[in-house]
Amino acid sequence: MNETLKNIYNACDPDLPASSQYYFDCAEARGEAAFAKVVRRHLTLADNHLCFLLSGHIGCGKSSELNMLQRALTDAAPTEDCYFPVLVDVSEYLDDYDVSMTDILLAIVTELADALRQKFNIELKDSGFTTRLAEIKQYFLSDVEINQGELQLGFAKLKVQRLRKDPTARQKVRAILEPKMSTMLEEINLVFEEARLELKKQPTTGLLKQPCRDLVIILDNLEKIRKIGAVAEGLASQRELFLERYAQLTSMQAHFIYTVPLRLVRSTDGPQLEQRYGPLFVLPMVKVIERETRKPFAAGIESMRQILQKRLSGLKLEEVFTTEALDFLLKYSGGHVRNLMIFVRNACAYTTALPITLSVAQKSIRQTVNHYSSSIPEAHWQKLAQLDLSADQRIPNGDEDYLKMFENLSILEYINGGDENIFEEAEPWYAVNPIVRELMKFKEAYQSLEAEKES
Repeated sequence: MNETLKNIYNACDPDLPASSQYYFDCAEARGEAAFAKVVRRHLTLADNHLCFLLSGHIGCGKSSELNMLQRALTDAAPTEDCYFPVLVDVSEYLDDYDVSMTDILLAIVTELADALRQKFNIELKDSGFTTRLAEIKQYFLSDVEINQGELQLGFAKLKVQRLRKDPTARQKVRAILEPKMSTMLEEINLVFEEARLELKKQPTTGLLKQPCRDLVIILDNLEKIRKIGAVAEGLASQRELFLERYAQLTSMQAHFIYTVPLRLVRSTDGPQLEQRYGPLFVLPMVKVIERETRKPFAAGIESMRQILQKRLSGLKLEEVFTTEALDFLLKYSGGHVRNLMIFVRNACAYTTALPITLSVAQKSIRQTVNHYSSSIPEAHWQKLAQLDLSADQRIPNGDEDYLKMFENLSILEYINGGDENIFEEAEPWYAVNPIVRELMKFKEAYQSLEAEKES
């Protein structure tokens, strides 16, 4: 039994994107078309390089969708265009509270070079970035490594990643590279061109079924950056990176996908993003309740069940959860996939036998209850109650408090989807996190507003 619980526990790791084994397409329940399919269609039609933006609540499944896209582009059918996707997890390179554009460019180039070396034994020889590495390597290499000679791009990944944990070295590297930003952008485009030429030489009898049409560079976790340069932390830094620096992010000659914070997308600056980049996708929650009535939404509940089913080591849902326990976990997840994974792992730690009971399921959310109870600012409770009581379940545009609620997940975004009324069905709507709705301060604020209406 312990081995079974261990397998389930590890299969529900909330920090790992869903593998091909665990991935389930929730497009119907999210009210949006499958991300990978839409992006591939854009790429097929485009004659020029595209920039895509992907947003959504932290933990809603963006990384899983990006990994699915990477697999789809890599495993292209003979009748489909082939692309070489490079997925850069910027969390491996960047300190979220201290980022510069040079840090991002170094991450892109070193990840690309490493991917080409690992998959095709291609060594990029571009002299421009080799020169840049020679200029800065003293700050992240040991004396022994420096004496070993030239550092090739394809072997730089683990060494460049050291800068994430060394603020002094980062500052020294930036002092050298930032004055050469325009040159670096030119050099990175030369690296991309070299990569394309090398990929076209690859035989189509191996990993590639046909010659690669182009590069697709995917930057995941970029939305988690909190501070860039000397700009204030939070929304100001997000604006600085994605709006003020957009010319740099869109000047690189390859297809790019950037993850951007939902708080910025839903701010009054949001429309500028689509104008400056291109297609903007927001991944909403898996809709597990109907709008206004809060009755269970069958397609959403089934999607969440299937997500869990794929992680149960061959067991059936009813063998792992009692009906009451499963209903409880699905309800209080709110359609947030990462929270569901966290709750299931906690439940595994609270039991030694299956099936997981309602009592164990209730214990699994205790820490989340504690977190929301103590962390939501006092000024938010009344606004949360106002949203819950509203007829349309929309939020005031540009309201900073509601934008902050996106980040702490006290409100969740949903989309109905459908084609009956495209304008109405495409508009997002919001629900108070189901755990927050059960808290005493929320109920007090709710009752106070109801009393005001009646008086």
